[in-house]
Amino acid sequence: MLRKSRAILCLTVVILLGMLAYSRFFMQERAIAVTAVLAESKEIYNSVTAGGSIEAEKSYAFSAQEDAVVGEVYCRVGESVRAGQALWQLRPADELRWTTELLQNAAAVLAGSDSCERAVTSVSEGVTTVCAPADCTLLTVPSSGQSAPAGLPYAQAIDLRALRLRVDIAEAFVADVQAGQPANITVSATGKRYAGSVQSVAPVARQAVSLTGSAGAVTVSALLDIQDADEALRPGYTASAKIFVDEKPSAVVLPYEAIRQEGAAEYVYIIGADRRAHRRAVTTGYSLSQAVEVTGGVEAGELAVVEAFGELADGVLVEAAP
Repeated sequence: MLRKSRAILCLTVVILLGMLAYSRFFMQERAIAVTAVLAESKEIYNSVTAGGSIEAEKSYAFSAQEDAVVGEVYCRVGESVRAGQALWQLRPADELRWTTELLQNAAAVLAGSDSCERAVTSVSEGVTTVCAPADCTLLTVPSSGQSAPAGLPYAQAIDLRALRLRVDIAEAFVADVQAGQPANITVSATGKRYAGSVQSVAPVARQAVSLTGSAGAVTVSALLDIQDADEALRPGYTASAKIFVDEKPSAVVLPYEAIRQEGAAEYVYIIGADRRAHRRAVTTGYSLSQAVEVTGGVEAGELAVVEAFGELADGVLVEAAP
């Protein structure tokens, strides 16, 4: 009888130990597989892009103080001349009529030249020789016998040694653009890129009006200097400028997939030293092409969950793979 009791007791112990081993094996906490990435510290920037055209910083409009007629011409269109070089002659005109053609020519000379200087010639009773006011390139040259009414521009020259870019900035981004900010300038005709910086931003805005009379976009004009300008650049070329309005040398960034949302709140899951996912509220800043700036809640070097292959919650055991 005693032997039988001992046998039953031993069998019971074996069964209990087996049940305990079974429960521990099949009921132990399973880790959720996740992919994770380290939060990086990197240099980022915010930029404003605007388009416009290349122009000369300085141009000259030729006009006569008295009505005159062009005499002999010593130069040609596109020629680069030196300061003081003889260009053409003017002689007094007895009577000139202001025709539509003359007004159109004058308007064409002054178009887009808000910094155009006047090269005014005083015509004496005899023949007067007009000379170049500075080293410049001739854009328009009068022909012999052409009328030059008093005060009306009839020819133009520009200084090709100093070029700049005039762009139109959308009103929504004007507040971010300031003088001195660096920029990358890409010229459409050549595809070449130049370094530049913002010279000035106009104090007033303007609104485009279509041919039908409907109002268009409101923009503000800005001028950018062009560094290392070369002969490939020509006034009138279109170009785009990427203006760097803000730069952060050591911003914390994470992929978009790591940022989760619950209503208006943003959060991430950070994997701690205990191999568990810990929910962490974050604030975000600039949106980049493939990542987002994290301005609060995460430090560089921390491991954030990008994707989970199971139900993820605060405190869950995880097994991370890169």
